[in-house]
Amino acid sequence: MGIALAGCKAVPSETPDAAPSPQATAEPALLANLPLAPTTNAPELDAGHAPEPLRGDVALPADVPRETSLREGGVREGVRDPKGPLGYTLQSILRTGEGPPPPRAPEVNVAAIDSVRRRSEARMQIAISQGRARFILQAGAFVLPAGTELRSRSDRYGHLLLLPGEDVYRVVEPGSMRALIGERRLDVAPLSPADVAAGGDGGRRLNMRTRRVDVSTRAAKATLEIATVHDAGDGGPLVCRFLLDLINAPPSATPCAADEVPLHAELRWTTQGSLAFDVTSLARAADLAPQDMAAPPPNLSFTAAAPPLPPAELLVPRAELTAFRTAPIDLPAPASDPARPPPEAGLALVNGTDELRVVWIDGVPAAWVGAGERLLLPGLLRGRYAVQWRTVLGDAWDPGAIVACPGTSEAGSARSAGP
Repeated sequence: MGIALAGCKAVPSETPDAAPSPQATAEPALLANLPLAPTTNAPELDAGHAPEPLRGDVALPADVPRETSLREGGVREGVRDPKGPLGYTLQSILRTGEGPPPPRAPEVNVAAIDSVRRRSEARMQIAISQGRARFILQAGAFVLPAGTELRSRSDRYGHLLLLPGEDVYRVVEPGSMRALIGERRLDVAPLSPADVAAGGDGGRRLNMRTRRVDVSTRAAKATLEIATVHDAGDGGPLVCRFLLDLINAPPSATPCAADEVPLHAELRWTTQGSLAFDVTSLARAADLAPQDMAAPPPNLSFTAAAPPLPPAELLVPRAELTAFRTAPIDLPAPASDPARPPPEAGLALVNGTDELRVVWIDGVPAAWVGAGERLLLPGLLRGRYAVQWRTVLGDAWDPGAIVACPGTSEAGSARSAGP
């Protein structure tokens, strides 16, 4: 661990003051966080038994496709086609808004910054079929590694987490999605009643008509635009469950019915900020491989262990950070402070808060730093940069500042400076 580093002289930008994130103070709920009934009626997915909530300490039987068979009395069982279910694949993007733009100076490489910003968007591929959904985190400002999967099924509340390179799966209980996406943890937050209300016609998305639904909880207000997609089955409502789990809504409150898919959602946090979800493409998939939709796959074993959590990670390669400036510039010598010397090169990042934070450099999410951790951000040439600390979900952020490099930036503090 590095030592505490000196604060840097900063020029605040005109961004809203930070507010405490509700995730930072949420009390973990007991296992088996039972879903609450919504305050208004939501579509029923099945007239039969209600889905069973998953528990983080209990394994599921392997989800193995099987041939159709006859039950006692000659009644044919309804099971999935082992050749692969019909469904759809979706490409989507998660956005939390734009960070402070870079300062105006001749050495600022705007083209390089814009290129990295586009590639840093949090992209997610989604496959849906009758009663199954698979979410793959592809790239961008995710705390979880690229290739992480979440799998869902309509007869269970909750999700399964599959990390790349592991031969195990973990259970994501209802109420855990916000902690998982935001902090790479499986803490269960209490669910709160959801108010579901029809909002009339929505915008036209991917050349399809949508209807608007508003959902409110103590954590956020969500607006979803939902389209009818034939043969999507119960896969679309599983996407709704994923989105509403982020605002701690009970999974029974899903506003999506069978053959409906959310194409846009905006989650407006009660603290500050928002998170937008957009489907950028939707294509029919004639034959989804059964093993790719199984929840859980038969070749993985269950673990109740917490996901591994490194102290910090870069989100932008060093060479791309260097390209943010065409050349270094001369800066005045920093004030002398033997107890907190600045780094000789790069930007020292110090997260003194009690939650994971992402540091944005010139409007690009460049790295994340765990609670109480430090990271030296390499590659930045000597100069001044626009810096802002934010949560992954965008529900809390510090005011932006112009920070000199070499120097130090500290989350949760107005002191962010350098030479």
